Amino acid sequence: MNLNYISLGLDYNTYISVDNDLRYDFQQHIDFINDFFSKEIRKKKFKTDGTFNMINIALSEFELKPSSIVPSKVLQVHLDFDKKVYEKAKETEDYNYYLELLEKGFKKANKIKSIPLDELLNLIERFKKSNYKNKWIHKKKRFKKDDLEVILTCELTTNYFQLWLTVNRITTNELLINEVVIRTETGISIHEGMFKDIIIENDIIITDKSDSPRIIISKKAILDKELIFEINGDSEIKEILSYEL
Repeated sequence: MNLNYISLGLDYNTYISVDNDLRYDFQQHIDFINDFFSKEIRKKKFKTDGTFNMINIALSEFELKPSSIVPSKVLQVHLDFDKKVYEKAKETEDYNYYLELLEKGFKKANKIKSIPLDELLNLIERFKKSNYKNKWIHKKKRFKKDDLEVILTCELTTNYFQLWLTVNRITTNELLINEVVIRTETGISIHEGMFKDIIIENDIIITDKSDSPRIIISKKAILDKELIFEINGDSEIKEILSYEL
């Protein structure tokens, strides 16, 4: 069994009844860090002792519970939560508080089970040096008939998720467009399944997980270095995918 997931958050069993709004707010703002560390640790393919595939660092303002393996296959450690420090960190977008909690949590977990502590601590430093960016290429396709290379790049931050569209001419390597076509509130579940593949027919189309057109982009406008696009869906979908655009 490999270590596949890293999670930092308020203790679910405590805050679901005490202050679920705070729990949800914290989770929204920390998702971009949890996502980054989970993706990176999966690449390491670290073998656990078979009792856990996830490290969960559970925070609480109240009496701390003992560390343990909890369902389902989660190594859970508990740390103190300072609400005032969190509110300040959220306001100033200072991510060091979260990373300090991760470091303390990893070190505490390492006392209970064998984990790749050095690699996890190195990931913290790498994340800092990257200016706290969680950005990755979702899809890159070359359409030789149209002389176009189309790239979809995801960016997840503490405040939002956005999908960048980059289009280059293949023959000249000329950049035609590099703009955001989807933006949602932060959180993995909000944008999940909203985009999948790229096809070119009369226009450039980004399909969703059901292979239906989700974003229709004018190819003619792209060739003129303009971005004209339409989100396919009802008013609720359009609002979700156009957060603060």
